[in-house]
Amino acid sequence: MKDYAIFLLDPSGRVSSWNLGAERIKGYKMNEILGKHFSVFYPRQAIEQQFPDYELKKARQEGRFEHEGWRIRKDGSSFWANVIITPLINPTGRLLGFSKITRDLTKRKQQEEELTRSNEDLHHINEDLDNFVYTASHDLKAPILNIEGLLKALEKQIGTEVLQKEAVGRTYQLLYGSVNRFKATVRDLTQVARISKESSEDVDRIAIEDMLAEVREDLAPQIRQAQAQVAIKLDGATVLFSRKNLKSVLYNLLSNAIKYRSPERELQVRITCRQQGDYHVLSVQDNGLGMDMRQEEKIFGLFKRLHAHVEGTGIGLYIVKRIMENAGGRIEVESQVDVGSTFRVYFKR
Repeated sequence: MKDYAIFLLDPSGRVSSWNLGAERIKGYKMNEILGKHFSVFYPRQAIEQQFPDYELKKARQEGRFEHEGWRIRKDGSSFWANVIITPLINPTGRLLGFSKITRDLTKRKQQEEELTRSNEDLHHINEDLDNFVYTASHDLKAPILNIEGLLKALEKQIGTEVLQKEAVGRTYQLLYGSVNRFKATVRDLTQVARISKESSEDVDRIAIEDMLAEVREDLAPQIRQAQAQVAIKLDGATVLFSRKNLKSVLYNLLSNAIKYRSPERELQVRITCRQQGDYHVLSVQDNGLGMDMRQEEKIFGLFKRLHAHVEGTGIGLYIVKRIMENAGGRIEVESQVDVGSTFRVYFKR
């Protein structure tokens, strides 16, 4: 047994046996350690706090003691150990000593610390990104309004007759369309910033069907224009969620289905909900353009768009993903090009 230090202690805690695993992990030869108190393996602070004696006491009281912490090798180096101490008692109830099993988990501890540092670094990066988005979304509003005002002033100055000329009118509409797309992008960026800043927003018990009715009303012009058939079967499902965020999730999923419809067939959207373990799973299925799942990482990315000819900012699904993850849920997608897509969002019940 080279990966485990397995040895015995007498009732007072002195080492009475030693295996090759103990020699490899702790660095002591058998003749160097037999008869010494096992506290020699502990950092000074643990010895001053009488932690080795506490371990033996708890093992005797409870029949077993397990702990993870720093231990010291013969050469003075530290290692992260998992320790199990078991009392050895004869049939008459007399304590004969203790068995002690130690595993060296230093590599696992280092990996956990590296993962923690990576998560902290990622958190700081995300914070910086969120702060940039928050600042940019606010700072860009004023120049956009200025440009929009200038276009309106230009429209009044040159008059409708000039704008009706094909070349001038086309240029003016391109400018106005660009400003509107810019406004939509800033609006979505503002929502991204709001999600980041309002992590502790109040939640309510909300009927998904009621909220979806609001969303359908907001999207009624787009639904009519697309001649979409929207079928809903939710069976009274309710979720504990932020009202604004739930509406944003439903709005983005339904508007996406409409936006990415296929010109080859009538748009059919089916929205259902079912229970799965601790979650309500809401599905939004469409028969639209579909997506290549080999590019799945782009689907929920910021400013990522798989269909460049479809107008949009590339932020909607990113917002849905952030909202769901912040609320302890998730979003998944199944899709096939020219067949359609199914988005599933998992709400905690």
